[in-house]
Amino acid sequence: MNELTSTDIDEFDTPLGGIDGLSRLRLERTYMEAAVAEVRFLPTNESESLPEDIAIAVWKGLGQTRFPLFERHSMSNFSLMVTPNGADSSVRAQHGWILATADRRSSITLLPAMVVVQTSNYERFSTSLGQPLMDALRLFAEETGASMIQRIGLRYINRLQDPLASSPLFWNDHVRPAFAGPLLGTLAPLVEGLHQQVQLRLAPTAAARVQSGVFREQGGEERYSFLVDLDVFREEALPFDGVLCANLTRQLNRTALALFCQMLSDQYLAELGPVEISEVEA
Repeated sequence: MNELTSTDIDEFDTPLGGIDGLSRLRLERTYMEAAVAEVRFLPTNESESLPEDIAIAVWKGLGQTRFPLFERHSMSNFSLMVTPNGADSSVRAQHGWILATADRRSSITLLPAMVVVQTSNYERFSTSLGQPLMDALRLFAEETGASMIQRIGLRYINRLQDPLASSPLFWNDHVRPAFAGPLLGTLAPLVEGLHQQVQLRLAPTAAARVQSGVFREQGGEERYSFLVDLDVFREEALPFDGVLCANLTRQLNRTALALFCQMLSDQYLAELGPVEISEVEA
């Protein structure tokens, strides 16, 4: 979530929702635990399993040496509907495949109507998420015939840490008041943990879910970290187009970074070492 994929500034470089914030930079210091890009297609059939031969064709196209691990994968979706007559629940399982690097820090998940790129070794948006996702989507569409996108989403999970954070109160001047919550109130000395969730409508078909808060780290020393979990997504039926999908994903990345900057105090953001992206770096 910290750099540009194109040397030209266009409408997709503008964060959704009119959010003010730096959207064309990289951070010299990050505390990202995981970054995830997900695209859901309109199913081409009712099958709950992705055939092995299709997954192998995508695997070969991406590079078997790059992703030497090839394994089966299952995902279950639980849905609950509450009506005046009671509650109805259902579970739907999807079966697919995971392609992973040897250290398992980066992977691509292939399901019947979904492609997911995930990494805990994040460096740059273009190389860590953007290009791998576009390569996987192109191959997936060619092999499955999938032609309609339903959802595009990016998620960034950050665990801000500091050796001086021996109390939750450490974070009350590192994040902006709207996300510090009780850390700024009369109950601040009593706060042991904090969790809040905010949902934002960014556009008619785009939204964000922001989860944040303070939690105590496991271990002997008393240390508290601050969670910044950003999920930005667009839910809209669109014909699959590689260039448009890349641009929409880039715009979600800009939006996530602008939101991240909106959550932190100016002083703390400066400590993370923001550097503007030049055309040479982009």
